[in-house]
Amino acid sequence: MRNKIGVGYASVSEIEKRYVMDALDNQRLSQGKFVVEFEKRFSQMHGQKYGIMCNSGTSALHLALEALRETDGWTDETEVLVPAITFIATSNAVLHAGMKPVFVDIDLATYNMNPDEIEKHITPRTKCIIPVHCFGMPCDMERIVSIAQKYHLRILEDCAEAHFATINGRTVGSFSDIMACSTYVAHTITTGVGGIMCTSDRSLMEVMRSLVAHGRACTCERCLASDANVVCPKRMDTDIDRRFMFVRLGYSCRVGELEGALGLGQLERVDEIMGARRRNAQVLIDGLTPYEDKIQLPRHPESVEHTYMMFPLLPRKGSGINRADLVKYLEKHNIETRPMLPLLNQPAYKKIFGDIEKAYPAAEYVNHNGFYIGCHHGLSQMDLEYEIETIHTYLKGHCAG
Repeated sequence: MRNKIGVGYASVSEIEKRYVMDALDNQRLSQGKFVVEFEKRFSQMHGQKYGIMCNSGTSALHLALEALRETDGWTDETEVLVPAITFIATSNAVLHAGMKPVFVDIDLATYNMNPDEIEKHITPRTKCIIPVHCFGMPCDMERIVSIAQKYHLRILEDCAEAHFATINGRTVGSFSDIMACSTYVAHTITTGVGGIMCTSDRSLMEVMRSLVAHGRACTCERCLASDANVVCPKRMDTDIDRRFMFVRLGYSCRVGELEGALGLGQLERVDEIMGARRRNAQVLIDGLTPYEDKIQLPRHPESVEHTYMMFPLLPRKGSGINRADLVKYLEKHNIETRPMLPLLNQPAYKKIFGDIEKAYPAAEYVNHNGFYIGCHHGLSQMDLEYEIETIHTYLKGHCAG
């Protein structure tokens, strides 16, 4: 029996190994030169000035919201718009930051927040919007930015699934006050565990860097990650060493040099990783096109570069395809599947918000019908052909006529 074709993949090359060994040889495990360089390069590659690495994409979202709450004077009554389809971390971050998520239905063609649905959810308490670039497909940021400007809303882009995706040549993450990203092991590039916040606002950067490290007063690069023999003169400007002065309630969300080393190596392989994912996705699209009247494939306009963190599939209404049966068939034939980020029908959210799923018909349809398979850079041509042939075999038997 063939090995299972998974939905995610982590590739570690000689580049990452060399950087990790450098960190180990230098006996520097707390954050140092590799973390600093990863932050700089990743933020620049996404059109922002500053990067702050942390322990997860969830922490990135949470701390970004905490920073905005502090700088903008938000309260427990503040509302934040989030899509009705996303990984639960997006809306959980709003709750953990002590504010109220307000859900917006999605566009069935893109699976992203539908701009046509946004304005009806805006109230005087709405202060922020979190567009999520689901599955690697960028949101319609031109319209979202226009709406945000009209109502004076902050934008926090959740780019966890869309590293390096572009819209008219402009990288996702560059449209917002803050972008948050995950570098967890299943993501496009990985640091094992980790996340990163990026912004061009120095004040927000300083608050987020402080929050990552217990609320520390000192947020300058020299104190946090420099050579131990180099002493920053700002450290002793106050009665207490600023590295050990705490000016707000913060968290312990730091990462170390090994994560930074892995990330830096991954950034040097971006073209290789992104190119393989896009080629693999195109093979799947070409192979499954004969059944596109039955199952929706991840199409996108020429103005957009999709990064295909996953390969979403959505049986069309009236197709007669039963997701449960198809998923069981694929799993039986060693092709891993995952549901397409159902949110509002989660047991935890039903307890908090009640049974609200039917108020979001597009999201409801995806919740009960959508799933995804892998198209990652670890798949061979044989793997891709097997995925196509297995889906073909099922559909031929269940969609005759």
